[in-house]
Amino acid sequence: MPQVAPWEAEATLEDVLPNLAPVASAATQVEESLTAWVSKARSLGATWAQIGDALGITRQSAWERFSGEE
Repeated sequence: MPQVAPWEAEATLEDVLPNLAPVASAATQVEESLTAWVSKARSLGATWAQIGDALGITRQSAWERFSGEE
């Protein structure tokens, strides 16, 4: 029997709202960690194409997301 994700189970608004901030915080931590790993990969000589391939995105998307340039 497949597991039901918390947001797919019957839940009240009062059950869901307290979870928003912790999930957002976790997402921020993941994004910061990913950015640090991409930076490390670049410092080791990885190309944007290699980073894009590793993330399943295009070279251009990787550059736009992580280069810090606009």
